[in-house]
Amino acid sequence: MPRISGDSTAVALLIVLAGALVLPLLLFGGIFLAVGLNTGDEPGPYTVVFAKPGDECGPKGQYLDASTGEPLRCIGGGIRTSSVEFPGFSPAQNDEVRNWLATLAEDGGLNVFDHRSVQAKIDEIAAGLPPGTRVERESGTTETWIGAGLAGAGLLLGSGFARRWFQNRRAGY
Repeated sequence: MPRISGDSTAVALLIVLAGALVLPLLLFGGIFLAVGLNTGDEPGPYTVVFAKPGDECGPKGQYLDASTGEPLRCIGGGIRTSSVEFPGFSPAQNDEVRNWLATLAEDGGLNVFDHRSVQAKIDEIAAGLPPGTRVERESGTTETWIGAGLAGAGLLLGSGFARRWFQNRRAGY
């Protein structure tokens, strides 16, 4: 059967339509997946990061000097306070953390085990906060699901267009 010029136009329109629908779905799906999977990599509101003076700080978390436990004035990243304070903690709870840091630093500095002990104390206090007081960490779950849905729709739609194209090709169109 000879090809009609309208058949090649229809095939070209189908390819353009497939590209106009599938590529944006895959592109936006990939972007949402990347954002969703990378959210939560930064420290949470109750995370202590022990660093050296002059290190760069992120916008979240409490940055403390690795050897003394004193709050760091970091380069970049968010506003830093001059004392150890956590969201939702009462003044007494913040004092408890500061006193624990001072007690651990009395022997000449903090080591890795002291760092873990401080984080455990903060986690223990944060776990006991009443609902609505505790600040939750961002998870990125919504972005991940949106990205997976868009990418899945793009793959499904793309496979449907590819199937139709192969069927038409076998039939001689």
